[in-house]
Order: sequence, then structure tokens, then C-alpha cells
Amino acid sequence: MTTESELIFSPERTSNNSFNIFSSKKASRRGATLHQPPKPVSCRVFRYFTPAAAIRPSNAVSVSTDSYGIALESPFYTKSITSTYWDECFEHLECIGRGSFAEVYKVRNKEDNQLYAIKRSLTKFRGKSDRDHKLKEVRFHEALATHQNILKIIRAWEERERLYIQTELCESNLLEYAAEHSMTQPMIWHFLYQISQALDFLHSLYYVHMDVKPENILITSDGILKLCDFGIVHDLRSASTLAQDGDARYLAFEVLSGTITTAADVFSLGMAALELVSDYDMPVTGDLWSDIRGANIPVEIISVLTDMKLKELLLQMIHADHKLRPSAKEVLNSPTIRNQICHMPSPFAFNQHRHEHTVSSIGGTDSPASHGCRTPIKKPKRPPNYGGYHDELSDDEFRLHSIHDKSRLTPPPPVVGDPLRVRLFPGDSDEDINDDHIYFRKSPDQFKFDSSGTED
Repeated sequence: MTTESELIFSPERTSNNSFNIFSSKKASRRGATLHQPPKPVSCRVFRYFTPAAAIRPSNAVSVSTDSYGIALESPFYTKSITSTYWDECFEHLECIGRGSFAEVYKVRNKEDNQLYAIKRSLTKFRGKSDRDHKLKEVRFHEALATHQNILKIIRAWEERERLYIQTELCESNLLEYAAEHSMTQPMIWHFLYQISQALDFLHSLYYVHMDVKPENILITSDGILKLCDFGIVHDLRSASTLAQDGDARYLAFEVLSGTITTAADVFSLGMAALELVSDYDMPVTGDLWSDIRGANIPVEIISVLTDMKLKELLLQMIHADHKLRPSAKEVLNSPTIRNQICHMPSPFAFNQHRHEHTVSSIGGTDSPASHGCRTPIKKPKRPPNYGGYHDELSDDEFRLHSIHDKSRLTPPPPVVGDPLRVRLFPGDSDEDINDDHIYFRKSPDQFKFDSSGTED
């Protein structure tokens, strides 16, 4: 007679169907044939382990709307592994500008022997999203380039995972021009007239430039001002309410809380005009930055505006309430522009006074010659009446007095506490953060995204 324990622990007895419920898994598999799993299908990962035999030349491909995906052809282009369309079809004359993400070269096209400017990405595409983002600049630029006050784009292509944008060549930009010429108030009127035309056209298409500043305004030989750099243009029709940050010196206060309207461009235009006419570099951060956006403008800046109509217009353009600022069209309809400025020739024409660029012979890391570009690096003035400093003495005189009589100088007040560091709409990495994109707030005004619940 078989006991219950024998039934449970005796797999041999499981042939009886009445006791199958007691059979172990090991016993049930005893008679099954085991098969080896199939070998995995090997696949070659070209991205990381590309054999030398699989390398192919990366040809230049157009990314312009009317010829997207078409390989570029030229009698000078051999399409070899070592050659590039950029190197073989253009004579690189000089680097005329360099930023954080791209550099601009003055080139001569070997086919038509004409001069152009080419903006070239400094780094390769970091992925599909980065490529798509950079191609948006091409789309925006192509949609806007029909206006005479917007830089004309010739073509755009990608090669070896870099973006190239070929445009017309201008004589200079407004920052470089202002560093060598005095900006009179009639010139400021003409500046507002030309760039307001570009902004009015841009705003009519529901775009916001977000980075209007003297560096992004180019001058042709006949004195036409052209707006450029559409890398952070914001489409008001998009679902997103966020926009990339622009230059802090010209940034409207409401942008910090995510309020993006065409009035942000009008504010930037007004700030650029104030900087040009006063020859003071606007602050990047601090109390003075907040004071200007609160209509508390230092007297040294505002006192240069002897034209009361111009002064009134500029103060309206930088009004703290974006709803009370004039639109670009309203700036164009101001009586002075409508009745006088629009009938005058451009005072920026280079055929009247040829612009000769000079590079300082003093060496150093801040010199444009140190990196091979002639990007203008304007020596900033101290903000007027800020922290005890005045412009009555030069830098050398300040240094001399500081040696003999330290009591005559009052150093700027240090930043106390733990100031709020704000990066507008951060990207994929904070490694790209620089001083132009960092803001310190010491006023008690709270941002919508300030969750600290305390005042500074």
C-alpha cells in the first residue's frame, strides 16, 4: 500500500492519471526533447562600429524649401571623402563674426565670382531634434526674406552634419558702425523707421523676432538696414507658450513670466535706440536693469534726448506695461516718420563715407584679432550713477585716483543674499549658460515661476 508521502515525492508513480496533479515540473519534462535557442540575427551598427570599407563621402544636400534633399552640384565640387562643398566652391576671405553656435564668413563664390556671407554651424547636429530646430531658422528666414529690410537668403544646405546658410553680404552691422560713428537723433529716427518696417512685416505673419539688437541689424552699402538672425523666432500661432531667451540687455520684463507678444520686439527696438543715442551699454542684470524696466531711467541716458518727440516715442516703446506700447505700425505712423524721415535719404549710406574697419593693435584675449574674426567688441561703459561711479573721469584717471586717494571712489555694492538665478526656458543642458542669459533679481517682485514664496 502506497502512503500519501510516497505519492507526493515519487515522480515515478505519475504515470497513473489519477495522480497527475502531484507530478513535478522536472518529471514532466523528463521525456521532452530540448532544443537550442536560435542564434540571434547579427546586425551591423554603422553609427558606432562602422568599418573603414563602409565609409561614404557626406555630400552637400540642400535644405532650402524649393530644393530640399537635392544634392548640390558644381564644376568645382569633386564629392570626395576629404572634400566639402564649403571648401571647394568658395574662397574664404575672412571671418566677420562668431557667436556661441555659429560663425559667419565673407566668401567669394568661384562660379559667379560674387561676394556672399555664409553662416556655418560650429558644432554638428546633436540629433534629429537639434537638426529640426536649426532648420526652423531656414524656414523662418525664407518666409521673411522678401522684405527689403530683412537679410536676403540665397540658399541653405547641410554637409557633414553641419548647417550652412548663404546670404547677401552687407558692409557692417549697427554695433560696429556705432562704435566708429556718432549716432545723431535724426539717425535714430531713421533707424526706427527702417527696422519698424521689418518688424511690422514680421508681426503681420504672427512671428516675434525675440532678439532685436544692434548686432543683428546689418547695413548695406546704400544705407539700407536689414534685420537678421532668425534662430529664436517665436511663432505666435504655435501651441507652445514658451520662447527661447534673447539678449538680457534688450529683453522685456514680461518675457520672464512667459508673456510673449509682438510688444517684446518693440521694447527691444526702443532699448537698442536708447543705447545707440546715449552710447551707454545697457545692463545685463542688477538693480539698474530693473529700474530701466520700471521707467526709472538714469538722467545721463535720457538727458541726451533733446528731441522731445523722439524722447516721448522711446519712453512709450519701453513702457513697463506691454499693452500700452505702440505697435511697429504705430511707430511708422508717428508724424515725424510719416512727414519727414520717410522722404529723406538714408544717413547710413557707405557711399557717402566709406567705412574702414580698424583693429586695435593692443593684444589680449578680448581683441577681435585674437580669434581671427572682426566681430565688434564694444568696450562697455559703466552704468551711469550706479554704485557711486560717474563718467566724469576716464578709466586711467579712476585708476590713478584709486592709488592716491581711495576715499574718492565708492565700489559697487556687492550682491547680498542668495540672488535668484534665472535662465529663460532652459534647454537640454545648462552647459551652454553664459552671462548674457543669466539674470539676478533683487527686487521684491515675484515671478510666476518663483516657488520660493519668499522675497529677496
